[in-house]
Amino acid sequence: MTPVPVTRGSGERILTQKLDWIEGTFKGENFVSLPQSLSHNFVETSGFHSYTSGERFEDGRMHLKNELRPEMGEHIIWSGEACDNCPVDTVTLIEHLIDAKFSFTRIDMAIDAINFKLRPQRATKELKLERCKTRAKKSDRQDDPRDVGYTQYIGRKASEIYLRIYDKAAEMGVNADHTRIELVVKGRRAEYAARQIVQSVDYRAMVRAYADFPAWRQWRRIMDVKPIKLPSQRKETSTERWLLGTCAPALARAVFLADSTGLYEKFTNAFLNNLKLLSDGEKTVH
Repeated sequence: MTPVPVTRGSGERILTQKLDWIEGTFKGENFVSLPQSLSHNFVETSGFHSYTSGERFEDGRMHLKNELRPEMGEHIIWSGEACDNCPVDTVTLIEHLIDAKFSFTRIDMAIDAINFKLRPQRATKELKLERCKTRAKKSDRQDDPRDVGYTQYIGRKASEIYLRIYDKAAEMGVNADHTRIELVVKGRRAEYAARQIVQSVDYRAMVRAYADFPAWRQWRRIMDVKPIKLPSQRKETSTERWLLGTCAPALARAVFLADSTGLYEKFTNAFLNNLKLLSDGEKTVH
């Protein structure tokens, strides 16, 4: 559950972490399998994300379907509220979903820092001073009227991974020193994150691998863990597609028609020689 806020300056330091969003799909060929203890009572609602119908269960989770396109499968969303209300521990839920071949599309990991004097405004300052270690190319200070309190983003919302640091106390409407650090992971990274979670990996490790503030004392105090990266799936380049889709079949056909391995051996030797030249050139440059 979300930690109970403590009045600013009067309480002990409290650091907690939780899953704040779980989303994904039981694809068409995979049977929908959920823990039996989850709520079975729901009300029908409209669909979204190209799904035409939905069911909202009393614990807050959403099930989405498209009756005209069964191959889309059943999409399920646990919002922050649904994660809090889930009768099953969320890590146990993740483990069950992995075993049931659930395809994760998004996981949010939240770290709540109470009475650590971790101000989101300091994140903005560190970014301006270029003292944030991150591969993110864009880090906006969001002024969204729907977001109460100060929020600093690292990375783009449209990206597969991004971080937000915000005043959770202001969002809750209380006067407290309560900052939330939330890592949003989507796509292939969500699949990888799910497997890290069931191995009891500290969420801070994944946060720190994505963004770190080595000059921010309060941040260092909280993020005292070894980073663990969430690798992305590398996209195939147009050159690689041409080599694999055009050159490889052409070489195979030429070798087959020549009825000899001589051409293949010449090609391999030419490739190795050129690779050596490139390697020697890099050594000369560096």
